[in-house]
Amino acid sequence: MGPQHAILKWIGIALGALAAAALLSVGYVYFTSQAIIDKTYPLPARRFHAAADAGAITRDEHLALVLGCADCHGAGLTGQLFADVPGSAIYSRNLTLLARDFSDADFDRAIRHGVRPDGRSVLVMPSDVYSGMSDDELSAIVGYLRSLKAQGAATPEPSIGLVVRFALLVGQLKTDVAYFADDRPSLDLGPRFAAGRHLAAIACAECHATSLAGTPQDPILVTPDLALVASYERADFAKLMWTGKAAGGREVGVMSQTARLRFAHFSDAEIDALYDYLVARGQKLAATPG
Repeated sequence: MGPQHAILKWIGIALGALAAAALLSVGYVYFTSQAIIDKTYPLPARRFHAAADAGAITRDEHLALVLGCADCHGAGLTGQLFADVPGSAIYSRNLTLLARDFSDADFDRAIRHGVRPDGRSVLVMPSDVYSGMSDDELSAIVGYLRSLKAQGAATPEPSIGLVVRFALLVGQLKTDVAYFADDRPSLDLGPRFAAGRHLAAIACAECHATSLAGTPQDPILVTPDLALVASYERADFAKLMWTGKAAGGREVGVMSQTARLRFAHFSDAEIDALYDYLVARGQKLAATPG
């Protein structure tokens, strides 16, 4: 065997070894990520009942808009392709059909605890944020879902490819239940600001973290600490919430889009409560040493 043949044979062996290593690596990612996806959690015991009165249902139409239900589940809440990552297709559920299959307790566990009826974690939903919803708010939301006419088809189960699985493995993406461990509450400023604090917890924390301190290290979406609201005039803050336009008519990325989709539906009272709390929080943090 000449040197050329020997070199070719060595290259063949090396490539075979690399291919085997690659397959082992891919296999490890799939096996380990599947264990994360399939992990089950105890089902919280719930005695929760959806509202049936017209007032509650009307209230939830407002809540559904403010909290972004339609952003993920589509304008008719019939589900849609939520994340189209190479190799993966993650769909949001058709809530008009799910309302016929889920019990009240199933909805409570999924929305406020991030746990599916089979005990596995929900994959993509801000359950850690929605955990702050009151019983009355959740009751209204579920009652509203049950009032909708069933339409459309059930969306497919998520197809989870290598990119998403790797993100799960290294912690860039987490199951819903896993996010709870890192959550920190926002600053409690007492009864006077309780309504604004609650609204911030369920409407702002999805992007700005449950502490409202922002996500400066997030690899995908960097958001600021909401202490910056202390520098806003009330009218400018209201304009940003309702139109997505910051001072000077500026567009401010995702915030502008979110404001027009969700926060444009805030009432005057909700805007005032949110502004008062965020300003007081910002002033308190600025006055606190360290």
